Amino acid sequence: MAQSTVFSQVIKLISRSQFESIVHKHNGNKGLRSLDCWTWFGALLFGQLTGHDSIRAIERIFATSDSKMQKLGLGPVRRSTLADANRTRPLEVLEDVFHVVLAQAQALAPKKNGFRFKGQVLALDSTTIELCLSLSPWAKFHHDKGATKLHTAIDIAGDLPLFAVITDGRTSDIRAAREQLHFIPATTVVFDRGYIDYSWLNELNQTGVLFVTRTKSNCRFKVVESQLTNRTRGHICDQIIYLKNQTGNGYNGKLRRITYRDPETNKRLTFLTNRFDLATQTICDLYKARWKVELFFKTMKQYLRIKKFLGTSANAVKAQILVALIAYLLVQILRFTVKTSISIADAMAVVGTLLLLKEPLRRILGDLPRVTRHPHDFQMVFNL
Repeated sequence: MAQSTVFSQVIKLISRSQFESIVHKHNGNKGLRSLDCWTWFGALLFGQLTGHDSIRAIERIFATSDSKMQKLGLGPVRRSTLADANRTRPLEVLEDVFHVVLAQAQALAPKKNGFRFKGQVLALDSTTIELCLSLSPWAKFHHDKGATKLHTAIDIAGDLPLFAVITDGRTSDIRAAREQLHFIPATTVVFDRGYIDYSWLNELNQTGVLFVTRTKSNCRFKVVESQLTNRTRGHICDQIIYLKNQTGNGYNGKLRRITYRDPETNKRLTFLTNRFDLATQTICDLYKARWKVELFFKTMKQYLRIKKFLGTSANAVKAQILVALIAYLLVQILRFTVKTSISIADAMAVVGTLLLLKEPLRRILGDLPRVTRHPHDFQMVFNL
């Protein structure tokens, strides 16, 4: 049996029948003469994985009736029709596909969060993606700059983005959180000071969502209890407090305030949390785990195409970001399936380079064979 291409093995992770049911749900192919949603999605996915960030390059690859693409149900692509599709196709199709692929990845992902307690731990943050304001006037950021923002939270157990909220660059983190983000009770969410709004923290607390964040400099509080701390480990204080300034009146109840001095950088950090059941060091380690969302954004920008866009409309930009997230999830599914030890960044680089090669994924993503640095015979000669 002939081996299929790497691209074929990747895109077949998405059920074609399920994809078409999503398209039918949102009338994605209504009134189309050419370039159905499956081909549109396949072209964008191919561009993400290979690094092609121009419509001309994608057109040249898909313009001919390639037998490998035909077997996947992908038709020819023309520059004008792809540009039109990026501008007009319903984003709901890609949003639903994202959630379908996310569910597949979650079923295979590691369940341990790296801590001794059970429960989901999320690292919440956003990243700003710069755009040309003259080409995308809808994305006005400030002065003469344009930008859009991607807000997401990473499940630190499997490094999976659990949602994608895409806003204009001027939308603050806390505004996006208040209006569009919802978390399951008993989930621990870790975020920086950009999300500090005491009424929102109160809403999280009232709905059973746990959080760890850093305090702002203007935070005023009353200490009602202090715990003994081990200062040799950098634990300056561990206190139970109530907020007392006018801004803090939005939060009803007690909070835990921990001050920590990092032994390596000597930097002093103060955390706020509604978790009273964990050790002082565990709270510090939880906030440290927030770096995983930063690493996710770095991987996205380095290995996927979310810096240069195939279109300038809001729909085109958002479509490309959503397909980039889907591509990331598909590569994670491959990693989980093969059970490889290589990083997500290395896996994306390998898949992108060998996309049209006919090789089994287990071979290209598997661990490399061990190499003996000093063969036994050579060592004997050296000793003589």
